[in-house]
Amino acid sequence: MSNSGGDFQVVTRKKWMARKCLRRRDRHKSESDYLNDCPDVNVEKFQPRLERLCTEMCQSDYFLVAMEALQQQVEALKRPLKRIVCLGLGPFSRTHQALHQAAFVVSLQRHYKILEALYFDPVFRDTEKELIRLFDGCVMSEDCAGRDEATVPTLYYLPHCPYALMHNILWSNWQRDQLPNVLLISNSFEMLTMARRNQEDHITRIVEYCTETPLEDDYEHHNVFNDLSLHTFPRDSLPASDDESFWTRSAAPLKVNEDELITEADTNFAALKL
Repeated sequence: MSNSGGDFQVVTRKKWMARKCLRRRDRHKSESDYLNDCPDVNVEKFQPRLERLCTEMCQSDYFLVAMEALQQQVEALKRPLKRIVCLGLGPFSRTHQALHQAAFVVSLQRHYKILEALYFDPVFRDTEKELIRLFDGCVMSEDCAGRDEATVPTLYYLPHCPYALMHNILWSNWQRDQLPNVLLISNSFEMLTMARRNQEDHITRIVEYCTETPLEDDYEHHNVFNDLSLHTFPRDSLPASDDESFWTRSAAPLKVNEDELITEADTNFAALKL
């Protein structure tokens, strides 16, 4: 109930849901307005800020534990990581969460001395693309929508990305000899598939053969790394190569809906102070 002008009014669930949806719609509009109106950062001033954050990231418990979990899977693969592909990072010069996630990817690249780090997000500005290049990354020239082949061991980093992106990475590598090259940090497959039971969905088909390692979110900043897991696909756990019913790919990759987010984090859209 609400108290307005001394009179109590009953707020029904239908009214409450309508107000909630309206607030959500207004919030998305304000977030979009903020991202569009936010001025470009000064690259020379922002670069040391991201560098300092990378130093802090490397010393954080979250990063150290995540690297231990990743190292166990790399050792089981018996081949070194060769590539990083980061999709859907977000406008990291303009939002709090994306900035810390960018520091995580850069720190991971340095930790494993990986030469090839590819990024794509349609929201990147030219200044963000320049910052990626300054931190030894490369921005893809076009949107692959998750259609990327891991011919060598590749870490895919998809923080809170649309479901279709994860599905399309599996779709692109749907072979028994190639899928083990995929190491994927994204929202938990186990949690995602609890609500999805489409037999043509590659995430649903692979989940029982996937090794999922939850990355416990004890990072000092909230709502940055929540609900993320490391997913790997050990060859010995996969169905045999002659299992045609399993290894036949769905007809086409899924269409990516940029508005479809796996989790609705309370993103901090306050201006980033230099």
